[in-house]
Amino acid sequence: MYRGITLTPVISKLIEAVLLSLYGSFLYNDHLQFGFKANSGCNDAMLTFIESATYFNKRDNKLYCALLDASKAFDKVLINGLIYKLIKRNVPVQLMRLLFFWFNNLHCSVVWLNMMSASFHISCGVRQDGVLSLIFSICG
Repeated sequence: MYRGITLTPVISKLIEAVLLSLYGSFLYNDHLQFGFKANSGCNDAMLTFIESATYFNKRDNKLYCALLDASKAFDKVLINGLIYKLIKRNVPVQLMRLLFFWFNNLHCSVVWLNMMSASFHISCGVRQDGVLSLIFSICG
């Protein structure tokens, strides 16, 4: 299976960076989220798991663990679901309308061996290298 890499125009990244600076307080994720986050990663998750397991094992308590594979997080973002979550956070209507338009009008072309396909509409997911994409792929 081939998984492509998307390239986002610089102007798109600039617009998203401005939106993030203006509305970043509404665009957050859980403090226990380790992946797809600045200054955090697998080592932090493993340390938290090991410390938790050690704590409960020393006290002879049962420990249950659930893991989430978010490797396709960019592909699975449903725009309506994202907007619903933003409504629950009392995000300004102007930002929600802009984001709905922004992510509901994604188009893509495929380049293979110096040939470019016709443009097609993306109905689910966010740009892989978008400034806001990391936040929206894990926004919960």
